[in-house]
Amino acid sequence: MAIKRDLSDLPPAGLAPDDSPRFISVLVDEWADARDDDKPTANGTPFRHSDAGKCARAISYTAAGIPRSDPMDITGVWNTSLGTLIHEQWQEALQRRWPDAEIEVTCAMVGADGSGHIDAVIRDYPSPLRSDAPWVIAYELKTVGGFGFKAAVGAARKGTPAEGPKAAHLLQAAINGRAVDADEVIVGYLAKECISANVARRFGITDDVGRFAAEWTLTREQYEPLADLEAERVAGILDLVDAGKLAARKSPEMPPGAEVTDPETGAYEVRVWAEDPNTGNADFIPTDTGSTWECDYCAHQSLCATTEAGRIPIETVVSIGEVA
Repeated sequence: MAIKRDLSDLPPAGLAPDDSPRFISVLVDEWADARDDDKPTANGTPFRHSDAGKCARAISYTAAGIPRSDPMDITGVWNTSLGTLIHEQWQEALQRRWPDAEIEVTCAMVGADGSGHIDAVIRDYPSPLRSDAPWVIAYELKTVGGFGFKAAVGAARKGTPAEGPKAAHLLQAAINGRAVDADEVIVGYLAKECISANVARRFGITDDVGRFAAEWTLTREQYEPLADLEAERVAGILDLVDAGKLAARKSPEMPPGAEVTDPETGAYEVRVWAEDPNTGNADFIPTDTGSTWECDYCAHQSLCATTEAGRIPIETVVSIGEVA
């Protein structure tokens, strides 16, 4: 006979959490205390490879040495620190499998004054395409949220194709690969939340690893043009900074011609040079609007919201910061 127990003394369903937790944040508090968000780039350059694909204005702020108005909050510390732990464990496992793999490889940008670290460089990888020289792979690892992973692999919504890696991740991998003359670059995603078995079946994911991990490989012919275009963009941004100006609020994540008009919301306008039907004069005419997620994750969002669109003098932003 089953043993029965009166559970009426248990707290009711829907018990709310404590208003002021006392012990649960000790780990993230330590992580926050140990962070150094203003650490220099690999070689002290004005641009770091991890900023590839970012808004041109954001890159300008960093290159001009303008302090962050929006330092990372505790949720960001938690999220990025989890990613760091996964990176470190993955790198250790990679070297156990491939002892000759190099990790955290320091490299210099080709075509612009930038530098960075490559998560892993695998040399002498067996390749059927060439046997007379080493085959080099530059690997960029990213940890992503559950929904972002679903979107990347095409498991977010039925009928929606895979989005692939973010543009910024592809560009970072490309400029890293260019720096070490890699034959291939690979962007790897590890999700912090797995796709459920039922969802995986609906989207044709038959491999359990595919429920939380994916890779995208780019050949030299695919990644080198991306690296060269980003190097050209970064070089132009840095030239503006050297001339005392900050770049316009544009990024590869937005449509061509789009510029952020409201950093507080990420709202942007796409403008083209055409005749204004109202005045008959040629001008930049708005043709489309939208919003970007980038502003909400920018360390200069609050400061940027006080500035004008387009290219602006650095001295005006510095004076705003001094007044604030």
